[in-house]
Amino acid sequence: MRKFALILIFGLFSLQAGSQHLFPVYSQYMLNGLALNPAYAGSRDVFNVTIGYRNQWVGFDGAPVSQSLSAHTPMKNENIALGVFLHNEQIDVRNNTSLYVNYAYRIRVAEGRLSLGLKAGGVNRNARWNNLLLHDPGDIVFSDPGSSEMLPNIGFGAYYYTSRFYVGASIPLFLSDSTRNSKAVSYHDMSNYNYLVSGGMVVGKGGIKVKPSFLLKYSAKNPLQVDANLSFILADLIWVGASYRIEDALVGLVKLQISEQLRLGYTYDYSLSRLGKFNNGSHEIVLIYDFRYSVNAVNPRYF
Repeated sequence: MRKFALILIFGLFSLQAGSQHLFPVYSQYMLNGLALNPAYAGSRDVFNVTIGYRNQWVGFDGAPVSQSLSAHTPMKNENIALGVFLHNEQIDVRNNTSLYVNYAYRIRVAEGRLSLGLKAGGVNRNARWNNLLLHDPGDIVFSDPGSSEMLPNIGFGAYYYTSRFYVGASIPLFLSDSTRNSKAVSYHDMSNYNYLVSGGMVVGKGGIKVKPSFLLKYSAKNPLQVDANLSFILADLIWVGASYRIEDALVGLVKLQISEQLRLGYTYDYSLSRLGKFNNGSHEIVLIYDFRYSVNAVNPRYF
């Protein structure tokens, strides 16, 4: 197990120091659209705030723990929407905090709206190497007490939605980064892009509805990741569903519509990979609040 842990930790280090930054895992992507796509901004036609917490691979020392906060709203000009997304992630002795401002331009198309979005901001990466427990305390490789770097980035997305259907695509980060001469630098390389495609729909009327959804994540340097979800909506109050992330996890989902404005979602990931032997699964909680005012919500419940 120690050998496996060392392999994983050094693998995580290499990803951080290498050229590609992998997109974070979100089991509740269908409830937190701004985390995936800047064009999602304003799509609920109310001022929306979403708070998320994810504890990944519980029981595995140094595993990722993250928090997120998103807020977005349409403007008086209904074609324009703005949003912000804040994400903090702790992995072993490293901490990555990112902040992005989102802009969406929306036009009516048929029964729905087509939105094009841009985001701009960056990530602050901190590492505290002196917090590592070393077999050789005098190892010069880890003699630096810590580092802190700010790296800018931009992203783009498109999103089309109606009251019963949505589909979106995005490139969340255009820039890559690597460590050169002990300093992090940003650069552009299309082969490092992460491509995200998501979609879903609501089928049925009355007390029971069915909501299938999916998320595809593709990068030229990594295998295609497919996350498929099927949820049942009971009396528009309780969501119960399950997801399958290919060769990675089975996910159970529960969401409660506490009031017209407040929703609470919870997921549990059961690992299917080899790593599953060394952890007790992953937990994710999302709290969503809609501030209602004079603007009418296009779809106040499903997307």
